[in-house]
Amino acid sequence: MRIIFVAVPALLCAGMAVAQGDDRRDPRDAQAKVPPVEYRSAFDGYRQYGEPELRDWRKSNEEVGAARSRTGDRPGPGSETSQPRLAEPAPHDHREHK
Repeated sequence: MRIIFVAVPALLCAGMAVAQGDDRRDPRDAQAKVPPVEYRSAFDGYRQYGEPELRDWRKSNEEVGAARSRTGDRPGPGSETSQPRLAEPAPHDHREHK
């Protein structure tokens, strides 16, 4: 069991060392060719804020209520009540237990 804890990490490290290879360039070489740097502004594609179109609030509420009733989130408009619905009691077995 102990050999697994030593051998597996050693094999993984050896595999990573082989995968790196020797074709890396020296970072101190001032003549090394590098890809050109591209500047991209953080504001590319920025759109200025504009006031949204004003709508009738009643119509908007009706649209939201209709969408909720289609998805099953809530009952449709006008069917809500302020009283909570009570759960139906479980049927009781009137037979005697022997």
